[in-house]
Amino acid sequence: MSNGLGGFLVSASIVGAGLTGVWAWPHLQEGGFQSLAAQAASLYHGAEMRLRPAIAALQSPPDLPGPRLAGPAATAESLPPASLSAVQPLRTEPAAPVVSARCEAPEGNQDTAVAGDRVQLRIFESSVLAAAPAPEGAEAPATDIVFERLDLSGTYEVGATGAVSLPAIGHVDVAGHSLPCVEALVSRAAFERLRTQNTVSAAYAARPPVLVRGAVRSPGAHSYNPGLTVKRVLAQAGALDDRDPAAKVRLIALDARRSELDKARVGLTLERLRIEAALNDRDTLSQDDPAIRAAVTLLGRDRVASEGNALASEIQASRLRRAQSEATLADLAARIESARRQRDLAETQMTYHANRQEHQSEMLQSGLVTDSRLNDTAVRAMDAERILLEKEDLLFRLEAEHRAAAQDAELARVDRIKALTAELRQVSAALDAAGSELDTVLAELNLYENDGLRLAVTIERPGDGARVQTIAADADTLVRPGDLVTVSAEAAEGEDLADAVRSASPAIIRSALKE
Repeated sequence: MSNGLGGFLVSASIVGAGLTGVWAWPHLQEGGFQSLAAQAASLYHGAEMRLRPAIAALQSPPDLPGPRLAGPAATAESLPPASLSAVQPLRTEPAAPVVSARCEAPEGNQDTAVAGDRVQLRIFESSVLAAAPAPEGAEAPATDIVFERLDLSGTYEVGATGAVSLPAIGHVDVAGHSLPCVEALVSRAAFERLRTQNTVSAAYAARPPVLVRGAVRSPGAHSYNPGLTVKRVLAQAGALDDRDPAAKVRLIALDARRSELDKARVGLTLERLRIEAALNDRDTLSQDDPAIRAAVTLLGRDRVASEGNALASEIQASRLRRAQSEATLADLAARIESARRQRDLAETQMTYHANRQEHQSEMLQSGLVTDSRLNDTAVRAMDAERILLEKEDLLFRLEAEHRAAAQDAELARVDRIKALTAELRQVSAALDAAGSELDTVLAELNLYENDGLRLAVTIERPGDGARVQTIAADADTLVRPGDLVTVSAEAAEGEDLADAVRSASPAIIRSALKE
């Protein structure tokens, strides 16, 4: 009996030691003996709290006859304090972010967001936890946990409507607002949609360039910097005025371009005259035309002769194709006429044999002809009918071939007219473009030569949707990203630039004859 009890106790102790090792080994690996001791103390404290009522009942038994084992005072001294500090719950109600009144409307001429900006937004969410238990008389501060919402943070582009599109938040209008207001607006939108306490950090990742055109040495796209003014834009692009050392170089370039455009316009006019003559089926160019004389003066007789040769070749080829088509159609018409006569003759023979066969059939009943003679007449009638069908088939085929040849000739003529018309349209478009550029060059030359050049700047600023705001700018006007800055030359003494352009816009040939 004792051996059985001893074996059970040994087995129980081995199992208990194994379970204790399984429980203690992870804590020993993570924090060492200190962590193991803290876990053991925590288990002891929990077990003591659960067993406290039973222990109190055992230490304070009901009054029984006999001597007391311990006094009430000794029992009370061994018990822990009755009051325990309660753990406060998490504070889950976030406060709404405050947006200043200036962020509720566009902020005017400040450095604000525009359509095309790429804004980098970092959104941080914060949670406030209750304070840990503190000694009596001391106030423990609350614990804040702040973490970045990587699912919401990122770089976003301001669309044409002036809004950025954020995941789980939606569209937030930021155009016309500075970066602090962008942060406040996005924070308010995140609070209204997600009901979380958050803070937002905003910065520009990329901004649209400023576009400059007109009387500058370097037109095109220029980078934007905060505080950029018209004066700085003109300094970057290299504005031209009457005091610029490059004005004389510009004047020489304009004069060369004017001469080049003049020659180009005369050449295009000569090509247009050739095409118009080809459309009217004329094989020569009129030498009395002022355009021809101007072309001889500017381009030389060889160029005029080459255009005349091209016209003659075009007309000759067109007339040859037309003559071939007419010959083909005439031959087919003659063959059709011959086939028609042969068909009429075959139809006459078939009618004769048919009547003869009918007459011999009547004579056969009277015994005036034999059956063999009637059969011979019937065979001849069938041959005549077969010949008539062949002649009609030949006539139909010749008529179809004649119609096809006529259609081919008409299509060739229409295709030639279409090709010449398309070429004339291209030449006219090029002529108009060269004329417009020549007018601009002549106006600028006129202003340079009058020594009265000054600059005027206008800014075209994109607004909501397709709306564009035009601003008459001065040197201190602030420029925003995406603005189109137009630098134009004006007369210094109040001369209207439009009048100067109109007075300096000669006709195509007249400008060439001035040389």
